[in-house]
Amino acid sequence: MKYFLIVILWLNIYSASAQKVANNIDTVYYLLDTANTMPKDRMWDVGMESQYKYFTVKCPCLKYNSEPTFVYNSKDSGQSVSNASLSKIRMVSLPTLINFAKKTTDLTAQTLYVFYIIEIGKDHEYIVHKTRLLTPRKREASVDFENVTPTPDKKRRNK
Repeated sequence: MKYFLIVILWLNIYSASAQKVANNIDTVYYLLDTANTMPKDRMWDVGMESQYKYFTVKCPCLKYNSEPTFVYNSKDSGQSVSNASLSKIRMVSLPTLINFAKKTTDLTAQTLYVFYIIEIGKDHEYIVHKTRLLTPRKREASVDFENVTPTPDKKRRNK
């Protein structure tokens, strides 16, 4: 009887932990060509901060009006890809990338995505970087003020 209860308890724990594992992990590739970007897609802010390179879509479309920001460690050189293998990669458009970012940052998302940004490096080679989507944070608005009542002129003269 004791062993039977242990087995049932173990099966319940195992089934509860198995539900937390993501079954569907999709890869999302986006080609970021800032020199040849179409006018409707010119929404990117690219920069370096500390040791991280970031790519921000200038669109306040996520929770708390935050912008989708993808980062990777600049020490990671990425993976070089030839033109032939680049044509085999299925890339998404900017609106699709934004929709995937919305799904990822939404707490009810059932599918996880791994985001890859493809840049054009030196000598016109393509470099694939595995990036991380930053989670939006709620910005707390604080208002600091003090009500000061005016002092009558008579009290000011007496001091």
